[in-house]
Amino acid sequence: MIKEDLEMDANTFWRKAFFSDNRPKHPIRRTRHYLLTAQHPEKIGDAGEFWLKQLFQGIHTERNSGDKMQVYKAGAVVYEIPLQNLKSETIIGRHPDADLQLESSRMAMFHAVILSKDGKFYIESLDGNNGILIKNKKLKLKMPVQIHDGMQIDFPGYRLEFAIANTPEFAADFELETDEMENIPDFFYKAPPPLPCPLLSNLIEDRGLEKVWSEGTISLKVRDIIEETHDCKTFRLVGEEPLLFSYKPGQFVTFILNINGQEVRRSYSMSSSPSRPHLLEITIKRMPGGLVSNWFCDHVKLGDVLTVKGPTGKFTCFNYPSNKMLFIGAGCGITPILSMSRWIADTASDVDVKLLASFKSPQDIIFRKEFEMLSARSSGFQVGITVTSGWHGTDFWTGFNGRISDCMLNMFVPDIHERDIFLCGPKPFADNVTKLLHDMDYDMSHFHTESFGSARSAQESGDVDKSLQLKGPLHKVTFTKSGKTVDTDEHVTLLELAEAHCIEIDYSCRSGTCGECEVKCKGKVNISPSCEIDAKTRNAGFIYACCSTALSDLELDI
Repeated sequence: MIKEDLEMDANTFWRKAFFSDNRPKHPIRRTRHYLLTAQHPEKIGDAGEFWLKQLFQGIHTERNSGDKMQVYKAGAVVYEIPLQNLKSETIIGRHPDADLQLESSRMAMFHAVILSKDGKFYIESLDGNNGILIKNKKLKLKMPVQIHDGMQIDFPGYRLEFAIANTPEFAADFELETDEMENIPDFFYKAPPPLPCPLLSNLIEDRGLEKVWSEGTISLKVRDIIEETHDCKTFRLVGEEPLLFSYKPGQFVTFILNINGQEVRRSYSMSSSPSRPHLLEITIKRMPGGLVSNWFCDHVKLGDVLTVKGPTGKFTCFNYPSNKMLFIGAGCGITPILSMSRWIADTASDVDVKLLASFKSPQDIIFRKEFEMLSARSSGFQVGITVTSGWHGTDFWTGFNGRISDCMLNMFVPDIHERDIFLCGPKPFADNVTKLLHDMDYDMSHFHTESFGSARSAQESGDVDKSLQLKGPLHKVTFTKSGKTVDTDEHVTLLELAEAHCIEIDYSCRSGTCGECEVKCKGKVNISPSCEIDAKTRNAGFIYACCSTALSDLELDI
């Protein structure tokens, strides 16, 4: 029998060390030293250190395919020992003289022994109290069991796992001579639960528990950053906990940032669509001298948490439903256009859409591949792109060239007078296209626009002029709740005036779109043509402070 053969071995350590008080003359630390300082030292602290140690020693794990024993603690490999380094007997226990010393309060001084004979390996329990487990069954004392490939042996606080190429794989139905245990003690090794799959991180079976963000201020985490072009990035944001985003395609959010010790707010249109509610995307293009856009591209990194307010904005196809639409965008103004395009494609809306986008060169085209896919996969969607300047490179361009003109519009959209038009882009671009449509006698009641004018650019500079240089006719403005009366001219907006005198007015877009800076006003004001305040609000005595200037003495209810 195997047991009898093993007992005949001359060096039966457990007889000397476990069943008697006699200690061997030479401590077994020499064997442990041999195990851990042989060809590949294996002492490590955790799985990451183990991998790094092998890397810097030049050991390639995919090539290190010999028979081995791995020791796990709390789910991490803490020892890896080639079985060829084991002698005929390897003692495992808490005692300093054990070949493999494992620290655990429930581990016996000499807990178990691994025996090697004729190229085979056996495990034998030396502890009658806690013992060792295989398949959650306790091995009988002094009953050696052959170790097979894939076998896992559990100790108090540790697990031994074996890879032995020339033995059968350890099967679930392998018969063992074991002692019955009603319950497995908690101090035995337990594999940590597997980490949740990232694919399931937003899965909530009970829909009633889903959190939905549709308004207010929230903290969002940067999950991914995509390089769209050489000077444009998309930032993908998620909730700190599973969260659904609810908004209208084409709307924007406002970031409340701390840059160089100062609070700065900046509004950006969302390029994502509410048809993909687990993610919110913002696409930001570098701007010459732009404080916030350049700060985003240079400093925001994965894992950062940003404060976001919103969503808001009236530039959305939801507010002006139509069966035939024309989207026109330029530069980063294409972001709300993409949001609406994604919604139409994702929901398979029965809408005839044409999109005309303008960029400097092929290398500057944002979302180029996605627009190509939208055009290819959506029967009611057609994309046209024009580039406005010469370029260097190997790109072969077959699209439109030059600025948008009446000829280009008539060629691409012969039925332009039958469509609602949504226009977004830099103010000079938006002004030129608006004039072009006027000249074409287009019905401007079907024209909807959002431009990035001077108000947004001024906000990006991050500087509020505390000492306003007033010119021309002056008027008195009284902030009734603040108790301040100050001078102003007919050029400074009422929002800028309030900021210059440290009077807080909520705002987001600074371009007359969101309505966050709405205040009640008595007196005569000039309202910018781009302001989207409705007649009902204006007749009730309210104004948008970001795009209103004084034409007489005023009283503001703030």
